[in-house]
Amino acid sequence: MRRKYHNLTWRGWPSCVTGGSGDRIPNLRRGAADKRRGQNFAEAQPESGRMRTCRNRRAGLVSTMACIIIAASRSTDAQQPRIRTLVYEPKQQEWVEQPPPPVGTAEGDLYAIKVQIHEGRYRKALSAIKPFVKKYGTGEPLYPEILIAKAEALIGLKEYDKAHAVLQAYLGEFGGMTLTSEALRLEFVIAETFLSGVKRKVWVIFRVSGEDLAYQILDEISADHADSPLAELAIKTKADHLFKVGDHALAELEYARVLRNYPRSRYQQFALGRSAESALASFAGVEYDEAALIEAEERYNDYRLRYRPQADREGVGLILDSIREMRAEKDFLIGQYYDRTDHPGSAIFYYQGVRNSFPETIAAAKATLRLELLGALEPVAAREP
Repeated sequence: MRRKYHNLTWRGWPSCVTGGSGDRIPNLRRGAADKRRGQNFAEAQPESGRMRTCRNRRAGLVSTMACIIIAASRSTDAQQPRIRTLVYEPKQQEWVEQPPPPVGTAEGDLYAIKVQIHEGRYRKALSAIKPFVKKYGTGEPLYPEILIAKAEALIGLKEYDKAHAVLQAYLGEFGGMTLTSEALRLEFVIAETFLSGVKRKVWVIFRVSGEDLAYQILDEISADHADSPLAELAIKTKADHLFKVGDHALAELEYARVLRNYPRSRYQQFALGRSAESALASFAGVEYDEAALIEAEERYNDYRLRYRPQADREGVGLILDSIREMRAEKDFLIGQYYDRTDHPGSAIFYYQGVRNSFPETIAAAKATLRLELLGALEPVAAREP
């Protein structure tokens, strides 16, 4: 039986594929079979109208998809950032782009490594770093930059512990150089990564929490590099994480460091509010020490004094009233204890302290009643005319 072929006359590739030339010829099996049989595309048997419609729809869909894919790839290439070296020219009063350094020199090899890191080829960059060190040695002036590049490549491969070790080696040997800020930035990235919940790798197969190492990194940044712009942010980041996990006592101490060490910080209002909130949250109850409660009251009073509109919107006045109620209740419970253990003198002392220090509180009303029963205060009914 002779096989029949429908009309597959080639009408050319879309202009977005050919660039307007239209000279690409597809390698279609049916076309090749027709040529082997000595037939021409145009001499194929005519097709039905329904089949022609389906063919046109498929051709249009393929053309549209090809255009979209190529346009997307071109736009991605156009938006892909590239590494540039800019030098300011005083005469021209503008930044001028410098050509890449020649290949085969230390500058050129370092530039190639940075390009690989920039493009996300981290393993290839690490493979190039080892020959660089072997060729130029650790005495090369660009060796500190190689350490920074190695740490960045390791971070890209999620080898955070190895990257931290490289950065520690850099800070220990080249800590006073200009690239120290970049090393601290990478250390900060590692700390934030561990605080986000990423586990550390121990003996390849074990995964442990990295919070302790993150806290250590942040403490080293804030203590050893206090002049760095990251020092203040390191303290705040640690405080925020402690507050998030519910360790409010330590969080209050870290926020207090921000207030004390950086009085002109842009985080002053935020740190003061969080410090007051942390101190209040660390108060365990009226049966325990009230130092945290007193600290919270001082912080909230300071916050309302310095940021009155924000304090009114956040209901700081109501919070202070609740703190007064808790302090009054605590002193009343102490007086009640002495009252219950037959120490009326001590009980009267605390009851009177509640009435004098915290008037118009529920505890003050209860203390007044107890004083009347103990005979230390004339009943209200007897004082009325």
